[in-house]
Amino acid sequence: MRELTEEDFANAVKNPFFEKLNTKVTVAVRNEDYETFEKLSKENGVPIDKLINRCIVYYAKMLREDEEE
Repeated sequence: MRELTEEDFANAVKNPFFEKLNTKVTVAVRNEDYETFEKLSKENGVPIDKLINRCIVYYAKMLREDEEE
């Protein structure tokens, strides 16, 4: 499998269902917490917004599973 280039992304089509499936929010994060995520982001080569999103998704899944029990 070949690696995607910037040109590939420039030609990409945005997901038409994004607004129906997601809600954009802005949250305040303490500087020390942000620095923790920033460090992990750099160590793993993942953009910080994607890392924080993964943490939120993971925690929400845990909460749903706790409610089911």
